[in-house]
Amino acid sequence: MREIRTAAQEYLKALERQDVKQIGDRSTCVVSTNSLTGARVLAVDPSRWVRMGDLDSLVRVGISQQALAEAAWAKAKDATADSLFGLARLRSNQASIYRNAVRAVPLSAPGSLVARDSLLEIRSVRARFRYAGPVIGPKPVDREEMVHLLRAPRGTWIVFSVFLRDEDPTPTLGRPERV
Repeated sequence: MREIRTAAQEYLKALERQDVKQIGDRSTCVVSTNSLTGARVLAVDPSRWVRMGDLDSLVRVGISQQALAEAAWAKAKDATADSLFGLARLRSNQASIYRNAVRAVPLSAPGSLVARDSLLEIRSVRARFRYAGPVIGPKPVDREEMVHLLRAPRGTWIVFSVFLRDEDPTPTLGRPERV
């Protein structure tokens, strides 16, 4: 538990400092650091596990679902355009998360070959981000965000998704704690 909390906190500190090198070494997703003045870990969820081969399949399915949702939205009538746009945006974010998770594997365990049947560990961390400054206004604003991390066998923790808690499109990846 301490290892995941430390990895998440180090990533949050890199975001605060806008340390592009550290952010790149610790994540595969894009996160805006504008007006971010602080962040802290609130809670760490239990481990979930996903096979590398399943994650590869999710990338292909995610891309296909994104294309279908965008095609439906492009042909939508005014009455359904807004809801179909929301679906297209959700599918786009999910496909991006799957791709980011796959890209996190070699970053987690550089130089290792991760077999299709290898189990990857996934953890979700609830964090509070504090935004302040002229763009935000006179009072700082706190937002709860979900930070999702992945670790390959014998690897380090890598962030692959960060979204506002209420807008987190991350589907459930993997099974709960191994027995």
